[in-house]
Amino acid sequence: MATIRRLPSGSWNVQVRIKGQAPRSKSFLTEEQAQAWAEEQEASTKRHKTYTLYTLGLAYREARLKGRGSYQQALVLTKQLAQAFPMPIHEITPQMVNEFKLRRLAKVKSATCRSQLAFMSRLFKFAKRELLIDVSNPLADIALPAPSKASDKVVRKEELEALMSKLNAQMALIVELAYETAMRRSEILKLTPSCLHLEERMADVIDGKTGTRNVPLTHRAVELLQEALRRSKTRLLPEARIFTLSPHSVSTAVRRARRLAGLDESVRLHQLRHTRISNVAKKGFNNAQIMIVSGHRDTRSVARYSHLNAKDVLHLID
Repeated sequence: MATIRRLPSGSWNVQVRIKGQAPRSKSFLTEEQAQAWAEEQEASTKRHKTYTLYTLGLAYREARLKGRGSYQQALVLTKQLAQAFPMPIHEITPQMVNEFKLRRLAKVKSATCRSQLAFMSRLFKFAKRELLIDVSNPLADIALPAPSKASDKVVRKEELEALMSKLNAQMALIVELAYETAMRRSEILKLTPSCLHLEERMADVIDGKTGTRNVPLTHRAVELLQEALRRSKTRLLPEARIFTLSPHSVSTAVRRARRLAGLDESVRLHQLRHTRISNVAKKGFNNAQIMIVSGHRDTRSVARYSHLNAKDVLHLID
């Protein structure tokens, strides 16, 4: 049961009461946002006799992704799939999925369609293996679109400077940190004062894409983090986030700055991570050392950087 009320400040507060659980409360700028959050909370905690992709996606998100960087993206994918498949999951057929696939490929990149179908397949596996629902996976025999080739774009220093010139101070800090540390967007935004060990030039990544790890910091990264702490209103709270921004707002700001700076679309936030790893590889680091910087856990993930090592040791051999 959800109760929504307008606060004297003009924002909207919603409180959700679910039998057997502590009440949940959150405030939003609009009534629509408050209502949407209430629906998500009720759908994700309610035991359903019949699941739809929407309720199944929310259950999967709460059970498997809470606290992870993919938590928010899972909600986006769930809503996209729920629009195409509003019926109970037992009624979804392979033919319906294949028609959806063909429609999507006519409108979006193959990688986007692939991620939607792969997520949908995970939902059915979750339903069968963890919720013990007797349902077959309609994607079992569906061929997923080919994955997009990873971009090898290395962002030049002048491109980075042009991009940062069109960002506000806080966004510019985040962008340059991505360039200096090879940290992912979500990993930077999760940083708290307790994660930083600046005298030792180390930072802790908590619950990153590949788990928890330590990140070695360049001298410039230390300077950036010191500046971020000075700017942060939460610097006296060890567990409060240094950057109080959403991943979506950061990506939106970078896209806008890229357009204003007249840069190519290949200059993206994630390419700054790729650039840092490439620069490390050029210094002759071996795969194990590269993995410490990048956070990869599989040597196959860093194999694409090995050609850089080969080029950069030519002067060392006859």
